[in-house]
Amino acid sequence: MHRPPAVLALSSADPTSASGVTADAVTLASMGIYPLCVVTEVCLRDTAEVDARVALDGELVVDQARMVLEDVPVAVIKLTLPGSVDLVAALAELISDYPDAPLILEVPGQVHDDDAAEDEHLAAALELLLPQTTVLVVDASAAQRLVAAGLDDEDHDLDGNDLPALLCDAGAGFVLLLGAPGAGQQAVHVLHGPSGVVQRDVFERVSAPALGFAASVAAALAGAMALGRDESLAVKEALQYAHRADAERLRMGMGLPVPDRMFWARPAEAAQ
Repeated sequence: MHRPPAVLALSSADPTSASGVTADAVTLASMGIYPLCVVTEVCLRDTAEVDARVALDGELVVDQARMVLEDVPVAVIKLTLPGSVDLVAALAELISDYPDAPLILEVPGQVHDDDAAEDEHLAAALELLLPQTTVLVVDASAAQRLVAAGLDDEDHDLDGNDLPALLCDAGAGFVLLLGAPGAGQQAVHVLHGPSGVVQRDVFERVSAPALGFAASVAAALAGAMALGRDESLAVKEALQYAHRADAERLRMGMGLPVPDRMFWARPAEAAQ
């Protein structure tokens, strides 16, 4: 009997499906991966704004994740960083029990006004999760906040090119910096490793942002690695998928558009 590779996705319940476990499930299924989804927090939001993020009980989340991990062989774990210090600590302890499963850690940009003042979960992630992370997926703002939250460096206005090196020094195996500065309409994504820049991938920049780009990249990266790709090739495939989904964006609500992660399943005329 055929059994596809499985990825454990730990993320929020996002009712817009722009991010969270629903977005992860669609992305992973699109790549032929069986998604195993555990909700870590609940988002109160629409396509225009995020009103609140409410973390679930850490013991409950860990118990559910462990039940799945003990039942199904998991090729990769994909974690969207929650906003709770206690939940970060609980998940870090859980993940440490499964060292053979690569960890893809997505750190979202600031999604709620309160996030700017409450960065303790980022400091906890630096200490507890980064040393276990295979690939960290961040944009420049999230990388800056990570550095400011816990690294021993008083200069929080570091050049964007310095941030990935600091995050690798903190324990991340690789850092994928999304949206690095590029010329004109170029979107440049840079993969950094312990020895420096591994590769730069350049795409045409879409004029207006859609929700959930980083979520698409991180989940697709987890899926590609579950299929046996190395980090470099997996990043390329993940970025290609995420940019295509972003280009085929959907206007579902009155706020920002969302990626069409099912672009491959729609007739050509439906995309017009």
